[in-house]
Amino acid sequence: MAKIAYINPATTIPQQITKLQNKGLTISDISYASNVLTSINYYRLSGYWLYYETSRDVIRPGTTFEQVMDMYYFDRDLRSLIFEGISRFEVTLRTRWAYETGIKYGPQKFYYKNYCKDETERLANIKTTKHEVDRSKEAFIKHNVTKYTGKLPAAWISCEVMSFGNLSCWYTNLKEVPSSNPTSPGNAKDAIASFFKVDAHLLESWIHSLAVLRNQCAHQARIVNKKLTIIPKKPKSNKNPIKNLWSSQSNCYYNLILVLIFLNQNITSPSHWVTEIKDFLKRNKTKCIDFLGFSNDWEKDSFWA
Repeated sequence: MAKIAYINPATTIPQQITKLQNKGLTISDISYASNVLTSINYYRLSGYWLYYETSRDVIRPGTTFEQVMDMYYFDRDLRSLIFEGISRFEVTLRTRWAYETGIKYGPQKFYYKNYCKDETERLANIKTTKHEVDRSKEAFIKHNVTKYTGKLPAAWISCEVMSFGNLSCWYTNLKEVPSSNPTSPGNAKDAIASFFKVDAHLLESWIHSLAVLRNQCAHQARIVNKKLTIIPKKPKSNKNPIKNLWSSQSNCYYNLILVLIFLNQNITSPSHWVTEIKDFLKRNKTKCIDFLGFSNDWEKDSFWA
């Protein structure tokens, strides 16, 4: 289909309120709605009243502006909690990746050909990481680049400037090469996964899904009433406590929230995050069911205790 020029004119706040009222949205406090639309883009909010539409531009009778904003604030608070949980996992993953590849193979072997499954992916990862290293203003990066040879700094240095997406790519492409260090047997990839009590293939999938979700959170993208774009794999092991909690609706955010809580429960550093997000979800039980794909009796399982 041929493209056409964008012709829709910009609208004022009063015009935006009139448009919402014409859609059928009940706005009892015009001043409140005006203040909201002054700081939150009309187009951003459209993703929330979309849930209440019965057809295009027709909102379910009786739906209020306050209901739309309640959904918006739930999404905002959940996104903040999820971002914190992913950040905590990300720091631990960086640490385990740098430690295991460094101890088992050496400081810079992570980017050598023999330690990567796919050559094209390896070269792409080197290019991306080198770009991240080169643009870094960190003193420790400048010191290492100036003093030492090699395409990239040591794993424990490089990992500190890698994006989560880049780290995901390095882990996915890591080959299961036996350790060259007799004091640390096994291979790095399995050792990293074992720390989180999963197998490497499952962790690959989960890291990929969480990297995408992390970027959504960082850019304030909507999570509620939305489908996952990268679907995490379901655990196969009966020993994994979230296997039997997994939703058959594979593209819902419920499954990925399960994953994030499970991974954080296996991080030993003290944190109240797991308790905090569980309490938040329980306080918003109905919203979890309506907007995230949670089952009707989800909170009854001991996992949520």
